[in-house]
Amino acid sequence: MADKLPTRDRILRAARHLFQRRGYYAVGTAEILEAARAPKGSMYHHFPGGKEQIAVAAVDSIRADVTTILRQLSQENYSAAESIRALAKGMAQWLKASQWREGTMLASTTVGSVPDLPKLHTSIRNAFSEWRDHIAGQLVKEGWRKPAAHSMAQTLLAGIEGAMMLARIDQDERIVVRVADILAGLIAKEAPT
Repeated sequence: MADKLPTRDRILRAARHLFQRRGYYAVGTAEILEAARAPKGSMYHHFPGGKEQIAVAAVDSIRADVTTILRQLSQENYSAAESIRALAKGMAQWLKASQWREGTMLASTTVGSVPDLPKLHTSIRNAFSEWRDHIAGQLVKEGWRKPAAHSMAQTLLAGIEGAMMLARIDQDERIVVRVADILAGLIAKEAPT
């Protein structure tokens, strides 16, 4: 079915998986094209900026996917704590399904590329900022003050990213779920009265 995708989408999907597995510098463009089953010239046709442009597009794709999930959870009236649990559960399932090969949401791509690749750095920063702002906004709606909501949202994202890394190392997705439960408990404990 992947071969029925347009060439650009196949390249993007392959790059996304490879970057999440091994990071930016450990992946070459020839490997991306091979995994995408795409002809050599197609990369520069679709991504004239080369590997960094592919990485930016991959990060933007991940950002959009996670943002969509967070928005759907909000629309379904999940609390911030429930959203973190649901997001973590999905991330844990994805990690296990990848057989522990794919990394965190963006940490694998971040390692070695920030700050040396400014466009990629900006894309990664924008993704985390968008997620943080969404979660912080949800906390503000639940009565939190903006500075505390901002700090808690950063803590939640850092906790999930770290839990994903530990779960990958131990090959145990339950770590992500347990950490999310603790983080959700922090939300409840620190909630405004």
